[in-house]
Amino acid sequence: MPAHILVLDDDQDIALMLKDRLNFLGYHATTANNGAEGMAMLETLTIDGILLDVQMPVMDGLTMLKHIQDQHPQVPVIMMTAELNKDSLIQALERGARDYLLKPIDPERLMKKCSTVFIPRKATVNDCEHV
Repeated sequence: MPAHILVLDDDQDIALMLKDRLNFLGYHATTANNGAEGMAMLETLTIDGILLDVQMPVMDGLTMLKHIQDQHPQVPVIMMTAELNKDSLIQALERGARDYLLKPIDPERLMKKCSTVFIPRKATVNDCEHV
């Protein structure tokens, strides 16, 4: 069963590009436009990993990361940022992010980081349809 990745970015072009790329790489990707929307999805979907933009409206990436660590600490997070803001990245790594990507995102780097951070979960009885 492919890992289900939640992509959070307020730039829809970037979110859709990442979704398409992740789907091409064999993941199942879902997008959200802000941290509040993403947190709601975490309550209803089984998510195996998150690509999280640092700067978003409604709830920024660092605030969402704190909520993820409090409520879903088993879900690995890779932060994304367009600016090399070392303070934000250090803070994200200290708060539990597993890694980070700088925008524009290099497809090769995306593939390598996702393959090491996002491990597919094993199928469970609940994932199967009974005949």
